[in-house]
Amino acid sequence: MRENNVHTPLIQQMNAAIESQSSPMCSREIYPGAHQIVSRFGDRWLFQYLFVGEIVVLLDTGIHTTPVTAIFPYMEKLGLAPRRLTLALTLHADLDHQGGNFVLRDASSATLLACHRADRALIENPEKLYARRLNHLARRWGAGMPRDYLAYAGRPAAIQVAFSGGERLRLGPDWQLEIWHVPGHSQGHLAVYDARHRAAFTSDAVQALGCPTISGGLAFAPTYYAVGAYLSTIHFLEQMPIEHLYTGHWPEAHGAQVSEFLAASRGFVERVEEWLPRILRAHPRGATLNEIIAAIAPRLGDWPRAQDTMLQWALHGHLVRLRQRGLVQADKNAPARWFWQDNAQR
Repeated sequence: MRENNVHTPLIQQMNAAIESQSSPMCSREIYPGAHQIVSRFGDRWLFQYLFVGEIVVLLDTGIHTTPVTAIFPYMEKLGLAPRRLTLALTLHADLDHQGGNFVLRDASSATLLACHRADRALIENPEKLYARRLNHLARRWGAGMPRDYLAYAGRPAAIQVAFSGGERLRLGPDWQLEIWHVPGHSQGHLAVYDARHRAAFTSDAVQALGCPTISGGLAFAPTYYAVGAYLSTIHFLEQMPIEHLYTGHWPEAHGAQVSEFLAASRGFVERVEEWLPRILRAHPRGATLNEIIAAIAPRLGDWPRAQDTMLQWALHGHLVRLRQRGLVQADKNAPARWFWQDNAQR
């Protein structure tokens, strides 16, 4: 019996939003000067955003093929050659958001590549992305990702501009983009806010109940890494005057939908925090990360069970958080086993 019925209404709303936007789903101008570029990555939508003003700014470059298959063709429809692109800002380190950086560099040496300084090394070097982010749980915890995925991240490409958050990009006399630091999914995750239109572009900074598929439903679980930072990002976004939310994979949200999306993001975290102690207490001899994933996943979401492994990063983050509170410990085996500390100070 599944324990995630509380999430069903929002899943239905997300599915309805995807269906209403995907018939057909195509690249378009979402408001004057701001464009959403649409492509597919497996069974998911993949979105980049283009701002055309006094300068031309691109948010994210997709996988290694996205510039040629989606970004450049859309720019051509607008009468823009690749060399017109002033700045390509990678909002966080991940293969489906940085993979086209080297293609942009080859097409336009004048285009500046940018990101947050904390993600810079992983964005510049796909090998570091794999070792430190995609597969860093393999040796100690028995999880990780197949190396095949690394191909989507493209070739190395140097970053010219490193942001910290708080910067502004001028697009016109009364139009600018604010750069926000919104960690949790990655240490250096950025978001962009257009105050004139009250629109926030958050990529994967907040993830509701998981990543949706093109046809509806969930592809896999949220993939945040640091729980405290993720919750702080949700809280920060809730305090900001956002009327329109645009992301890397999710349907756009407007008005009350924004707060619903953020509440769902927090709700998933709380659901994990509710169930994880129960799972660990039910394993007096300890449990590996993969055993914890198998036990808890059906209680958290209705994505395909083959994709349960995508919970590894969020669950590891929760286990680290519990260890910091003195509630769990891990042995020295490989893969390590996690134990609940019933006598820990609360």
